Parts: sequence; structure tokens; C-alpha cells
Amino acid sequence: MNWWGILVSFGYVFGFIGIAQLLLRTGRLSASVTRKVVHIGVSHWWILAMIFFDRWQFAIVGPVAFIFINLASYLLRLFPAMEHEERSRNLGTIYFPVALLVCVLLTWGGPVPVWMGGLAILVLGWGDGLASLVGEMQRTATLRVFGNSKSIAGSCAMFAASAAVALVFTSLFATPASGLLPGGVLLTAFSIALVATVVELVTPYGLDNLTVPVATLLFVYLI
Repeated sequence: MNWWGILVSFGYVFGFIGIAQLLLRTGRLSASVTRKVVHIGVSHWWILAMIFFDRWQFAIVGPVAFIFINLASYLLRLFPAMEHEERSRNLGTIYFPVALLVCVLLTWGGPVPVWMGGLAILVLGWGDGLASLVGEMQRTATLRVFGNSKSIAGSCAMFAASAAVALVFTSLFATPASGLLPGGVLLTAFSIALVATVVELVTPYGLDNLTVPVATLLFVYLI
């Protein structure tokens, strides 16, 4: 199963990149949208990983490989569909697999339950992905945080998407003995979403691909 997991992982990720490339080349979607299609789509890799992997040595293969693949794409623009138009702002594509690697080591290779890693990565995928898309569509109301412009509408989208992801995961995987906050899964989901949104809000652009999932994972584990 582990070896099949590696094959499925690469096929899944390259499949999403290929679809995004096709949508970009045919003009159906802009680069800013295809980038988020890849961002959201690839975050679901964790679900495949939960199915196929039972050893961290196999689970880290994809994240480690894509650190170098994404670095090569950043330097050579191999995959325009997942690159930012401004090269200096594109490092988020490299931080993403780094975040995956950290979460894999903390879950498969550490004390944290694997499902918590899935929650954290999908909060990044859906929360941060929708925050960027909504923020680009609604530019009227913004906040200046540490020199970065943050859309209020985007932050609201981040909170809503993160809460939805957290609600699904805690409902499916958390048990009464897992340390849910008083009030159950709904309060827990809102607490997780608030932490993720604040971290995204105060983190400089690009680094949130690393800080959001790691902070979310640690917070979920601690509570």
C-alpha cells in the first residue's frame, strides 16, 4: 500500500497541475485562479495519504520531492499555472510542501494523530485559498497588517472555510476522550478557525502557507 501511495500521490498532484495548466493555456481561467485551484486541490493529498500510508518514511516522499520540484518551478517557471505573476511573492509554493513535511513528521512520525494533520492542511487549502480568491474579487475594504494589505472579505472567507473544515474533521474523527473544548465540536471548530484566521492575518504573504497549518495543527493537538 505504501508504494502504491507514492504512485497515486505523484499522479494526483501532477494531474491537478496539468488540469490547471490546460485551463490557463486555453484562457478559461487566469493565473491567479489556477494557482488557487492547485493550492486547494493539492491540499486534499492528505486524504489519500491517510488511506495509503502507515509509515512516515513513505509519507514524506511526496512533500520532500515537491520542495525541490516547486523550487525548480519557481526558478525556471516550469508550471506557470501555479506561479505568482510577481516572482518575489511566489515563495508560498515552496512553503506549502515544507508545511506538508512538518505536519507529516509531527503525525506519522510523531505524537499527533494523523487526522489532525489533515484538518490543518485542509484549513490551509480551503481557508487560505478562498481568502485569496475572495480578497481579489472584493478589494474595497482592506486592513494594513505589518505592511501587507489584507482584505476583510478575504479574512471572513478564511474564517468560514476554516470553521467548515474543522467542523467536518472534528465531527468525523474526534472522540469524547480527545479533549474537545466545552460546548463540543461547534465551539472547537470556531476556535480553530479563529486561530487560523489570526495567524493568516498577521503572517507576511507567502509564509502563511507554512505558519497557518503548523499553528493550526499545534493548537488542535493542545486543545
